[in-house]
Amino acid sequence: MRIETQNVVIRTLEKKDAKRFYSIARESAVYRYMPDWADGRAHPKDYYGLIDQYQKQSDNTDISIGRSYAIALPDTDEMIGSIGVGLKEKLNEIELGYFMSEKHQRNGYTREAISALAEWCFEVSDVKYLILTINCANVPSNKLAEKCGFKLLERRTPIGEDNQFYMENDSYFYYRSYRK
Repeated sequence: MRIETQNVVIRTLEKKDAKRFYSIARESAVYRYMPDWADGRAHPKDYYGLIDQYQKQSDNTDISIGRSYAIALPDTDEMIGSIGVGLKEKLNEIELGYFMSEKHQRNGYTREAISALAEWCFEVSDVKYLILTINCANVPSNKLAEKCGFKLLERRTPIGEDNQFYMENDSYFYYRSYRK
């Protein structure tokens, strides 16, 4: 899969991305809210299996099947972040997820990627809306969700086993973006 915007490319993850995936997942701003991308992966090669899994799903238009893509710069093809889509099973809803390297945050890249992937999801499916679930403490990501047209519906606090998020305050904001 490949989506080109003005400033980024969303493309299938490749083995060459493993080193960047490894380093970005360990950056403090990413690890703070998404430690599951780094935990249990001690070397860049530990991402090969994950990349292989996502490559198999990359061209599948069934957006309920979880997959992630590289967000890359068009001139160098360097991976600067990741974006994905899939069924959030506990909610039975289709969720977008993303992270961006600290070096490339606040440049509009993530906003472009979210908008482009959401548009693609609406084009290839009949889903009525997409969701974002974002840690309440992650202020920049919450602001970004609203800039991308996602509407904040509520604050949720999972209890017990439902707390699948690595949250500082045990709560997340639940956003939706509806088909236009």
